[in-house]
Amino acid sequence: MTQPQINQIKETIQQALKTADFSGEVDVNIFPEGVLNVNLKSEEAGWLIGHNGENLWAWQQLIRAIISRQIGSPVQLRVDVNDYQRNRLASLKESVLSLAQEVRQQGSPRSLGPMNSYERRFVHTTLAEVEGVKTESTGEGGERRVVILPV
Repeated sequence: MTQPQINQIKETIQQALKTADFSGEVDVNIFPEGVLNVNLKSEEAGWLIGHNGENLWAWQQLIRAIISRQIGSPVQLRVDVNDYQRNRLASLKESVLSLAQEVRQQGSPRSLGPMNSYERRFVHTTLAEVEGVKTESTGEGGERRVVILPV
């Protein structure tokens, strides 16, 4: 992706925020694997993030749809607000590694709370290389969660 395309994406996202009556600064860069990283800095982060990140997830879906249409092809992107997502994933990683250790030691499964698909995939990937445990997703819709099982 070229710098002019990245600048256009940034302008589009700034316009979307303005249209929704939010203020903030938009930073767009590309991860090595080609995923667009959109980081919003805003004093209105609570509204943009919502309860358990629900609004953030909606913003991500909306921005993905707008940018994909603008570019003319599907785009992978991740939206974060005031590093909420980054901090949440760091905390989640620490938590699931600790739970995996408990599962290995006690030999009994542990279920995590409901998560969105991105977080579930993150847990599966994080624990894929951990010996002595495996993961499964269970449940439907908003109640879908990851279970850590002993091997």
